[in-house]
Amino acid sequence: MSPYSTTFPCEIVTCRLTDNKTTEVFCKYSADIDYTGFGHRGGPAYELTVYREVLRPIGVSVPICYGGEVDPKSGQAWLALEYLPDALGVGKLYRSGAMLAAAGWIGRFHRLTQTRATAGGTAWMKAYTRQYYMGWVRRTLKSSSSLLRKHPWLEAVCQRASGLLAPLLDEPLSIIHGEYYPHNVLYHRGRVYPVDWESAARAAGEIDIAALTEDWSAKMTRSCIAAYQQERWPEGVPADFTRRFLAARLYLCFRWLGDYADWSRYSASSDYLRRLRRLGREVGVL
Repeated sequence: MSPYSTTFPCEIVTCRLTDNKTTEVFCKYSADIDYTGFGHRGGPAYELTVYREVLRPIGVSVPICYGGEVDPKSGQAWLALEYLPDALGVGKLYRSGAMLAAAGWIGRFHRLTQTRATAGGTAWMKAYTRQYYMGWVRRTLKSSSSLLRKHPWLEAVCQRASGLLAPLLDEPLSIIHGEYYPHNVLYHRGRVYPVDWESAARAAGEIDIAALTEDWSAKMTRSCIAAYQQERWPEGVPADFTRRFLAARLYLCFRWLGDYADWSRYSASSDYLRRLRRLGREVGVL
């Protein structure tokens, strides 16, 4: 059994080595699950490629990928990763500086992977386009159609979304984790180990730091942003960072509200609605 909760089935496998010692390996399987989240997730086969083509070559601290396989006929896949038995999500260890370390880690990662939108080396990777962003907006509006009388402001924010999210299309872009929430960032013996790379994409790096700080206090958020900026732009922070960061926060609201047709079955919908309304006021739409 695995102590972690993921979209795809996983388990901890105990392996006996040639010297009669044992080691534990974290295994993940596609297992006929075809949940892409409207193209947002790529599954174990995609994640295996991310480990091989992105994470391993640049040498960042992530669990070691021991290997994996993709069946060429069925597309079914599995991958085996290093198991970190004492690791915890950075949100549970924030008092020890884990959140700041996570912010610095992703800032450095974005600096190392910063690329133009047409970068050939990652042509296989998903990219966030205008169509991708607006798909979440359209699904949010569709899901809320029976609630617009209760939330009349929502339609106004959706109508302005194209312009509000436009900064996320501007270069430079980076390779992002895609769901860089504290529970997906492990802290083990003083080092950061992001996991679950099935949503990696070429997009605006501000999305990852917005996800990491989504439910944290203003003080913690400022500290994390400072740690992120120091690692990503040691030569100086771009003037448009705040605008892009606000756009990233708006995107995350649409991303999760647009993921569920029935908000009554999504416990966090009210939180995202409140956050979206507050952001709408902050950017001057409401």
